[in-house]
Amino acid sequence: MQKQVTPTGAEDATGRTRQRYTILLPGIPVSSNRGALGWSTVALIETGGLRILFDTGSYGDRSLLIERLQALSIDPQALDAVFISHLHYDHCQNIDLFADIPLLVSERELRYVLDGEYRQRRDPYVPATTILSLKNRFETVLDGSEPFPDVRVVALPGHTPGQAGLFLSREKILMAGDGVKNAWDFANRMSPPAFYSQDAALGNYEWVAANASEIVPGHDRPFRLGADGTPAYLTAAAEVTLTYFPDPGLEPKEVHLS
Repeated sequence: MQKQVTPTGAEDATGRTRQRYTILLPGIPVSSNRGALGWSTVALIETGGLRILFDTGSYGDRSLLIERLQALSIDPQALDAVFISHLHYDHCQNIDLFADIPLLVSERELRYVLDGEYRQRRDPYVPATTILSLKNRFETVLDGSEPFPDVRVVALPGHTPGQAGLFLSREKILMAGDGVKNAWDFANRMSPPAFYSQDAALGNYEWVAANASEIVPGHDRPFRLGADGTPAYLTAAAEVTLTYFPDPGLEPKEVHLS
């Protein structure tokens, strides 16, 4: 990282804090035939007096993300840093909400966008306009570096070449981004869509199983692994209600996911 982030001295957050992180927006493991819904995990990490936002969600999450921070009495502009696991729209589209706050991303991932490699790999999920407009605000980190106390950057390439997670060393908690997209993929050894390398994406699972005691996926709720390697969820499923308006003469239909 180009410069060390300094603490704000903010008080501890209240609310649904588990150990050193709080899930602000839960990842939802769902897909559709209309395209990617992109409901990714957004979390707040607290360590050494610092508050770090892990990913920012997609544009449709903007108002809810701000509401969740305000519910914890946190001014979005008082965060110490924003860490982006990878530069897909559903993980980074809201970075512009956090003015003058360091935006951290792996050096490899930033080059993936700035060098135009994402176009060569036919990756349709990079919001290049947003990233290019804020490119001077990014600070790059390397695999194995510790930009925050007891928090290590872990390269998890495959989905994209620079996909990275944060490893909370003391508790062995991995904030995985799409290095582990959901528990179903992990249990069935299915890689996320691999714009870089499917073999690398699957290889990440071996490191995760050997090193992490708790996994926070990019599109699912946190889980641990049982003795037989089966994921065991740590929280209840998030509830999502979809409202469909089929016809002006009919009542709206609700579909509940949980």
